[in-house]
Amino acid sequence: MSSDQEITIKSDFVDLLKDKYLSYALSTITDRALPDVRDGLKPVHRRLLFAMSELKLGSENSFKKCARVVGDVIGKYHPHGEQAVYDSLVKLAQSFSHRYPLIQGQGNFGNIDGDNAAAMRYTESRLTQISELIMDQVHDGTTEFVRNYDESEFEPKVFPSAFPNLLANGSNGIAVGMATSIPPHNIMELLDMAIKLQRNREITDDELMSNFHGPDFPTGGVLISSKSEINEIYKKGRGSLRLRCVWSEERSRNGYSIKITQIPYGVQKSKLIEKLADLVISKTINEISDIRDESDESVCIIIKPKNPSIEAQKIMNKLFRLSDLEITITINMNVLQDGDNKVPKVLGIKEVLAQWLDHRQSILIKSYQYYLEKAEKRIHTLEGYLIVFLNIDRVISILRTSDYPKKDLVAEFSLTDQQAESILEMRLRSLRKLEEITIQKELKSLLRDRKEYMLILGTKSSQISKIIEQLTSLAQSFREDAHLTKLSSRVTSVEDQVLNLEAYAEDVSPMTFMMTNKGWLISKEGHGIEDYNRDVKDGDEICFIKECYSNSDLLLFSNRGRVFTLNTSKLHNNKDFEPIKKYFNLETDEKIIQLLIDDNDKTDLMLISNKCKGMISPKNKIKSQTKNGKVVMNITNTNQILKIVKPINHKYICILSDAVSVILIDQTNINRVSKGSGISFQKIKESELLDAISVDIENKVAIRSLVNNRIIAKLDDLQNYLGERGRVGKKLKLNLKGGVYLSII
Repeated sequence: MSSDQEITIKSDFVDLLKDKYLSYALSTITDRALPDVRDGLKPVHRRLLFAMSELKLGSENSFKKCARVVGDVIGKYHPHGEQAVYDSLVKLAQSFSHRYPLIQGQGNFGNIDGDNAAAMRYTESRLTQISELIMDQVHDGTTEFVRNYDESEFEPKVFPSAFPNLLANGSNGIAVGMATSIPPHNIMELLDMAIKLQRNREITDDELMSNFHGPDFPTGGVLISSKSEINEIYKKGRGSLRLRCVWSEERSRNGYSIKITQIPYGVQKSKLIEKLADLVISKTINEISDIRDESDESVCIIIKPKNPSIEAQKIMNKLFRLSDLEITITINMNVLQDGDNKVPKVLGIKEVLAQWLDHRQSILIKSYQYYLEKAEKRIHTLEGYLIVFLNIDRVISILRTSDYPKKDLVAEFSLTDQQAESILEMRLRSLRKLEEITIQKELKSLLRDRKEYMLILGTKSSQISKIIEQLTSLAQSFREDAHLTKLSSRVTSVEDQVLNLEAYAEDVSPMTFMMTNKGWLISKEGHGIEDYNRDVKDGDEICFIKECYSNSDLLLFSNRGRVFTLNTSKLHNNKDFEPIKKYFNLETDEKIIQLLIDDNDKTDLMLISNKCKGMISPKNKIKSQTKNGKVVMNITNTNQILKIVKPINHKYICILSDAVSVILIDQTNINRVSKGSGISFQKIKESELLDAISVDIENKVAIRSLVNNRIIAKLDDLQNYLGERGRVGKKLKLNLKGGVYLSII
C-alpha cells in the first residue's frame, strides 16, 4: 500500500460518539477533577509542586516569579492554559482557601473580598514546609516516575505524602457524572485518629471519632450540628452541615451593635455585604439601620439595629435565613482509590485514613529497601577499603608492578570487581591513618543501620510501630505551632441549638404560598386568603395553595423525577408573582406536579410514574439545597413521567390504571430508598396510571370524577383486590370517561 493512499474506516456515528465521550469522561474523572486518596492532589497541583521542587524553591530558599513556575509546569508537565495553572497556584497560596497552604506567596494573591490576584509576572512564590512534607523521600526509591506528555521528562505518579493532605486541606471538583467536595480538617485531630487506627484497624467509627469535631475551616465559623450528626456523615462520607458566621453583641452607651468577626468558608465578603445592604434597602429586614465594613486583615462587619429594644438574636436569625451568614456545606468524599488503577469511590473518614496509612506503609517499605540496598553497597565498598589499610604495602606493590592491577587485586585478596574498582579510584590522601579511623566509624554506623532496616522490613509489627512513631513525631512538630493546630471552626452544643431554635421560633409568622399552572410563585402574609386569583394573569390559574409559615421548607416535585427545596423566607414580603425559574433550573418540558411541606418528620412518600413504576422514599432524605434540585426517580424512558407523589400513612397502596384494573399491594415489604429508577408496582402495557392512594384493608375506597366529585364506583371489600406487586390486578366492568381519582369513604 502506498504511503499517500487514504484509509477509510467505517463506524456507526452513535457508537463512535459513545466511545469518544466515555474516553473524555474517564479522562476528566481520573486526570482532572478528582483527587488521589494517597496524597490528596489533582494532577495540576502535583505538577506545580514538583516543578517548584525541581526549581529549588524550598521553604528556606528565595522566591521566584510565578511566571517562571507556570512556564515550567505547562512546558514540561501540564500542556494546558497558563491562566488555569496560575489560578491553581494562587489558590494553593491563599490562607483563606487552604487550611494549610502548600505555596508561600509574595505579592498580591487575592483576598477574601473576592479580588483577583495580580498577574503572574508581578507575584513570586516558593514551597511551604507542608509541601516539603508531602514530597519528602520522593527521590528515595519510593515514587514511580512516568514519562510526561511528550516523553521528554519524567514526573511522579503520586507523592509519598507524610502529611494527610486530602483531609487536612480538602478538595473540590466536578467531573462527568460525579463530583467531590471534601472540607478541610484540623491536623491534630487527623493525626490523633490516624494513630488510633494504626494501632487497631478494627476500631469502631465512634471510637475513632471520639475527639473529632468535624471540618475546620481557615475562615472559622460555627457548625450548627450535633456530634452524632457529624459522626454519621463521616461514617458514610456524604452529607451536609450548616455553617454560620461568628458574631457578638457589642454594648455601648447608645445601645448595642452586632459585630461579625468570622464569615462562612467560601463566601466572598464584598458580595455578602452587598446582599445585606439589599435586604435593608428593599426593607426585607426592617430592624437594621446601618451596615459597615470595618475589616482590615481580619473580618469586622458592624450591623446597627434601628431600635436598641430589638433583640440581636432576632436580627441574626433573619440574616441567617436570608443571607450567606449561614450556608450549607456539602460533604461528598469521592476520591480516586485502589492505587494506580484510579477507581472513584465515596469513602468514609475511616476508609480514607486507612488507605493513607496503607500508602505510608508502602512508602516505608520502599524507602527502607532503598536505604538497605544503599547501605549494603557502601558497606561492601568500605570493607574493600579496610583491606587496603591492612595490606597497604602489598596493594601499592601490585599497583606499581602489575600490568592488570584490578585482576591481581581480585585474585590476591578475594575482592569483587566493585571493591577492586573502588580501590583503584582511591586518592592518595585517603591512605592517611585518620581516614582509616573515619572508615571504621562509618562502617560501624552502617552495620547498625542495616540491622535496623532489616528489623523493620522483617516484621509488620515493626512497620506499624515505625509509622506510629512518625505520626507522633509529626504531631509534636505541629503542636509547637499554635496557629496550625488551633481549631478555627467551633461546633455548637445541642443546648445552644435548642436556644437558637427557640429564638428563631419567636420570629415565625403565618403565610400562604401559591403557585400557578404556568409556574409563577407568590407568598402572602396570613392564612385563610380568599381572593387568591385576583393577581393571576389571564389564561393562568392557581394550582397549588399551601398555608405554611415564614420559615417553612417546601418540597416541589417535578414530572421528571426531581425534587426542589424552597424556604418560604426567600419569598417573604414579595408583592408580585415571580417565575419559578428564578429559583430553580427547570427543563423546557418539566412541570411541578406536587407540593408538600417538609415538617422534619419521618413520613414516607410514594412516587409512581405514569407507567406504574414506583418507589418509596423517606421525606427527610430527599431535600436539596441547589437550583438543580435532586434527582429522586431516574426517568429514563422519554414516554415516562412522574405522576403521583403522596404520603404513606396506611399499610397498603391501592392503584388504579386506565385499563380499569385495581390492585392492592402491601407497602411494608418495599425497601425505602432516596434515589433510584423505581420498581414495577402494577403490570400495565398500553394503559397508564390514573391514581394511587394509601389505605388500610378495612377502608372503603371510592372512584370519583374529577369534574364534579361524583362517586362512579365503590370498592367495598379491599380484600378482593389484594395482589403481588407487579401483577395486573382485578379488572372492573366500568367505562371511565374523563378524569377520575381515588378517595377513602
